[in-house]
Amino acid sequence: MPKILIIGGGLAGLSAAYHLRDDDPMVFEKESVVGGLCRSFTQDGFTFDCTGHLIHLKNPYVKELVARLLPDAFDSHERLAAIYSKSVVTPYPFQANTYGLPPEVVKECVMGFVETLQTEHPSPGSSGLGRSQTASTDPDPTNFREWVMQTFGSGIAKHFMLPYNEKFWKQDLRGITADWVSWSIPKPSLEEVINGALGLTNKGMGYNPRFIYPKNGGIDRLPQAFARGAPGIRVNETAEIIDGKRKVVRFASGREESYDYLVSTLPLPVAYQMLRPAPDDLKAGAAALRAISVLNINIGVDRPDISDQHWIYFPEDEFIFSRIGFPTNFSKAVAPEGTSSVYIEVTHHPADVPNVDEATDRALAGLRKCGILRDSDRILTRHVLDLKFAYVVFNRARQEHLQNLIDYLDSCDIITAGRYGRWDYYSMEDSILSGKAAAEAVRAKIASTCASASFT
Repeated sequence: MPKILIIGGGLAGLSAAYHLRDDDPMVFEKESVVGGLCRSFTQDGFTFDCTGHLIHLKNPYVKELVARLLPDAFDSHERLAAIYSKSVVTPYPFQANTYGLPPEVVKECVMGFVETLQTEHPSPGSSGLGRSQTASTDPDPTNFREWVMQTFGSGIAKHFMLPYNEKFWKQDLRGITADWVSWSIPKPSLEEVINGALGLTNKGMGYNPRFIYPKNGGIDRLPQAFARGAPGIRVNETAEIIDGKRKVVRFASGREESYDYLVSTLPLPVAYQMLRPAPDDLKAGAAALRAISVLNINIGVDRPDISDQHWIYFPEDEFIFSRIGFPTNFSKAVAPEGTSSVYIEVTHHPADVPNVDEATDRALAGLRKCGILRDSDRILTRHVLDLKFAYVVFNRARQEHLQNLIDYLDSCDIITAGRYGRWDYYSMEDSILSGKAAAEAVRAKIASTCASASFT
């Protein structure tokens, strides 16, 4: 039987192992527990995830699989998300819910959006209320900033889209491509923009209007369910070198494992740092890939129901965080009775880690300033994680090098999987499917090898 190794015990790696369970794969995870960024931990009676992790299932196969692995384990929620700006809370998404903001801001947002709909040849009899009834004469956007301006206009760009995304991505948005935005950022019609300006709330916009979350145990329930069906898991094993010629992985412990096929969920730049040998041009391409890190501050508060929202976005620089969320609104079981929990996301460049104490103090001050925390609230627990690889940056280097990087590894019988292995914006559902696809790719390689051998 061919020997299969899987590096990384996150959701994608565990999914690959689960789908290869009849082939006896070996999973190697550097942490003491599996789960990757989908793991949870407990402290002082609180259960925290690695920032917000909510499950949005659309694929029929994944829906059936998750229901089979974890029957009756989830609660379903209708999303309650908001934006805090100009000292006002408005529903998400900003672009279709400006009612309540200062009148001049609402006017700028609506008028700017209307300007994006101007065309040389409007459809005969068109009311102009539906985006599909018009066709922009602007050239296709070459970067994210251009896409924002062309899609939403100057007002929405000025008051939310540009400040929020510049704060989140920590760079000029002209350095980010626009090939990832079509599914992730809701684009309203004119009717929806007008409704939102008049206070007629637009619900259900975006890719995640509903989500499910475990009734207890945090998001960790999901990877643990896959782990139970995945044989051969080894923790506390950090891969250091991948010898592509000998097909051997060397670990920090001194252990060496040979393989016929390797599934890698390692971040692509890390995989190419480990790979021996690797072409210089591909190593340079991998080194040009970029990610944003997140300082994840989790707190427990001695007051119940501190917010009715699931999460809130903060575009203004006076707040250190770009997003906060409330796990106790996903499940009351993640905190002691009579308390609330908050996760706080502070994005930063991987090489520029904020001072934890200063960042925490600023975060707590920001929560008080926006009214989430009261002066009388007592912080019962706090825990900080720095997530080095959190969000993939869709820069031009990714556009130029990604496919070649993946294809070369594949030619070495190294199959990539997961958000960082594929260097893409993957949801948990996407990661599960990516692990399944990696398993299918391994089996296809095995079948091809067997077929070739039968003719020799």
